[in-house]
Amino acid sequence: MCALVLIIDVAFVTVIWADGVETFRGVVAEERRVLGLQVNAEAKLFIDMSTELAHDWVIERTGVGEWLSMMRQGPWSNVMNHGWVVVETAVLGLQLFAARLAVLVLSFPLFIAIGGTAIADGLFAWLMRRTSGARESGFIYHRAKRAVPAFLLVFWAVYLLPPTPLDPRWVLPPFIVAFAVALRLRVSYFKKHI
Repeated sequence: MCALVLIIDVAFVTVIWADGVETFRGVVAEERRVLGLQVNAEAKLFIDMSTELAHDWVIERTGVGEWLSMMRQGPWSNVMNHGWVVVETAVLGLQLFAARLAVLVLSFPLFIAIGGTAIADGLFAWLMRRTSGARESGFIYHRAKRAVPAFLLVFWAVYLLPPTPLDPRWVLPPFIVAFAVALRLRVSYFKKHI
């Protein structure tokens, strides 16, 4: 997933955006501004710490940052100056990816709560269907069973991949609703006895 994010970010910086890295810097700043307006102090601190931790582990502790600075000053300086756009894009993409991953971690309790509610509602519907002799549908159950992980993967891809500012208040709710509906259908159309 990280490699795909890097490829998409580099494609946007080198091909789509005329200003290149400057536009991407603006995207990262706008994303941080949007997240800063929406979350409380603890959540903002968690997002900032996640971003710093990702930078520390990927760039500093691995020695990549030191190696890149040595390469930029050594005999490879011409090559590095031409490829520096990719390096800057990777660092900015890492910051954006880490901030969005932190938002997903913070939204995990919401997914648990909504999923628990969907399971409880699905169990009640399952009980009503089983006791009243209503129609059983293996077709619906099997489609819903495959839809639950698919909705989660699509949500992660839609939220983590694009290098454009995304407001989680607009991205999270549709996927949470789709996840809950699929989970409810999966439980309510389960054909075996519980």
